[in-house]
Amino acid sequence: MRWLVVVLLGAAGCSRCSKETVVDAGAPVVVVKEPKRFSTDLRTVLLTIYPEYRGTNLRVGVARLTRTLVGQDDWAKRAHELYAKNRVTETPADAGVEGMLDLFRFRISETPGGATAVIELPVDGETIGKLYTNPASLSSMQLGQYLPREGVTIERDVFDFRLEYDASTEKRAAFLTRQLVELMLGNGQWTPGPLPTGWEPNLEDGGYGGVPGSFEMTLTGLVDGATVTLTRAGTRINLDYRLVTYQR
Repeated sequence: MRWLVVVLLGAAGCSRCSKETVVDAGAPVVVVKEPKRFSTDLRTVLLTIYPEYRGTNLRVGVARLTRTLVGQDDWAKRAHELYAKNRVTETPADAGVEGMLDLFRFRISETPGGATAVIELPVDGETIGKLYTNPASLSSMQLGQYLPREGVTIERDVFDFRLEYDASTEKRAAFLTRQLVELMLGNGQWTPGPLPTGWEPNLEDGGYGGVPGSFEMTLTGLVDGATVTLTRAGTRINLDYRLVTYQR
């Protein structure tokens, strides 16, 4: 029966399409700007920015979606209602309305032009292990379902994933940072910013070239404009992935 429904809908569509449409040549052309929309998931980002964890000690990490809302509203009331609907437990806050649901933390704060809503997941070693092995990872779009979205004007959604870790040795830190950049450039989806001073060419035998003991560089996604900022200071490595998933 399903194929029959499809056929009937197709026929109805064709009958409508067959009608002649008259366009007023003098009517102004209105160009509608489509919102920018992208999506990613926690596992994909983790495998991109932290492909090798051996010889490292994770210090801190967080995955976060920040939603910018515009317009005047009773944002505190909206927060209370939304948290109750999603079974988020409210927690004390100096400003805005905060809450927790399992490992997730929430915050909705009023701004001069509207409000900022945040959902974030603290990332530790145990969480990293689950993200590596779970094929059905949580997406940025799914995170957005827990933020205000009905009857509001969304200006922007930004997803970021930040990690800070210590490598076991200076040599290990050099290898891991160079490996990360080479892997990202190797898949043809990223372009590098200016290479830092002391970034040496790869060796003729296929080995990685040397990297400076302290540097910062940013790689940009060719398709979605995501950025990954890599910072090294000795054995301390900071990784910051950022993607604008929605822009009105």
